[in-house]
This record gives sequence, structure tokens and C-alpha cells, in this order.
Amino acid sequence: MMKKDEGVTIMFKSIQYVLKENFTNLYRIFCIAKYELLADMRDSKFGLFWNFASPAIQVLTYWLIFGIAWHKKPIGKVEYLPWLVIGYAAWWFIQPCIQNGCSAVFSKTSVITKMKFPVSVLPATICAKEFFNHLCMLAIAIVTLLICGYYPNFYWLGMIYYAICAFAFVEAVSLILSVLTMLWRDVRKLITSLMRMLMYFSPVIWDCHFDAKVPFHNLLNSLMKLNPVYYIVNGYRDSVFYDKSILAHPAQGLYFWCVVLVLFGIGCMLMYKFKRKFIDLI
Repeated sequence: MMKKDEGVTIMFKSIQYVLKENFTNLYRIFCIAKYELLADMRDSKFGLFWNFASPAIQVLTYWLIFGIAWHKKPIGKVEYLPWLVIGYAAWWFIQPCIQNGCSAVFSKTSVITKMKFPVSVLPATICAKEFFNHLCMLAIAIVTLLICGYYPNFYWLGMIYYAICAFAFVEAVSLILSVLTMLWRDVRKLITSLMRMLMYFSPVIWDCHFDAKVPFHNLLNSLMKLNPVYYIVNGYRDSVFYDKSILAHPAQGLYFWCVVLVLFGIGCMLMYKFKRKFIDLI
């Protein structure tokens, strides 16, 4: 019983440590994210252009393959292109945050070894940087929606909530992966491979709803909803196409935030446990 109490105490202490370190360094997080974003732009001749061109090319590729070549039918009453671009807008934020989150600490070893630095803020800098790219992708999505005849309404504000959901999720996952990568370098390669698979197990480029013709379709549909990305991507689409509020799926919302809190708690405990050992792990 004593060990259980000690474990709970350590968990709350680690969460308090990470939250305090992040909130007291918000300006530093913003500055680092801004610096890395500008550094990426300086490395290319066209700079900001690629923040819009890269996701646009990706969406165009999937649309040509699935929408044109494979004659993808509308998803319900929504044409495939606007349906795709909204889902991919969410994925364009989630994927790089998780992949780059693996190296959030490892990529800053030169800074960690030379000065006292709040290591737990590094995953947040990755998420803040990629959030700008997410806004660029959302701009592309909104232009596409306007061209396709969809116009803003009150329910579109729900995308703000789902953006917060996405940020909380990738921050929690990045905390875990950034520490695990310091322990085992192969984690990044594993995650890079799994992310390709995760995209197809999420409703990003196809409607992952199995009909009655598929064996065990009810079980498969239930398992698919256990994927936290499912809640985020579908939430974006519910807000834009189906005029649903953020409270339309209370059970899924509760499950999502429980998963995020558990992941965040694990990430905080790992960060707190190894905060003084990162230099030894380099």
C-alpha cells in the first residue's frame, strides 16, 4: 500500500514538474519554435512557399490516385476532395509532431550538455513549430472548401477544439517518445515505419467504416474507434461537413481525454525520472 501511495505521489510530482517547466518557459518555447521554423525557411530558396506547397502536393497526389484513378465515390453527401483535404489537415499536424518528437531531446544534446536547460519543454517546441504548418494546411483546406461550395458557419469553430485535442495528444506522445529515443535510438525508425501504417488505420484518406459484407465488421469498427487519431480527424470533418458540435460524441470524447491524460502522465514520469541522466545517455 505504501508503494502505491509513493507511485501516485511521484506521478503527481512529475506532472507538476513538467507543467511548471512548460508554462514558465512559454516564451522560450515560442522563440525556439520560431527560430527553427525560420531556419528551415532559410535553408530553401522559396522559404514560406514550401509550407503551403508540400501539403498541397501531398493532397493532390492522394486525390489523383484515390479520387480520380480509382474513381472514389463521395463519402455520404461529401465529395472526396474536400473530405480528403480536411482529414489530411489534421494528419499533417499529427504525423510530423510524433515523428520529430522522437528526436526532440536527442537533437538538442549540444545545448543540454553546455548549459542548464529545461529539457521537458523540447517536445512542446516541436509541436509549436508544426502547429504553424498546420495553420498553413488549414488555409489550403479552407480555400478548397470555398471553391467546392462550403462556407463557414458556427460549427466550424469546433475545429479550434479539435486542434487543441491534437496538440494535447501529440504533446503527450512526444514526451514519451523523446525519452525512449534517448534510451533506444531505434525508436525513431520504428515510429517512422508505424506512422505509415497508422495513416491507413485512421480515416485520413479513406472512410474506415466496414460494412456488413466484411466479417466481424462491428468488432473492426469498434477497434478502429480506439485510435485517438480517429476522434481528431472525424471531429474536424464533423465540424465542417455535418454541423455537429464538439459534444456530439461524448463517449468518444471521454475516452480520448482519458487516453491523453494517461499518456501525458507516463511521459511526465519518464521525463522526471531521466531529467538528470540525459547527458549520460548521449
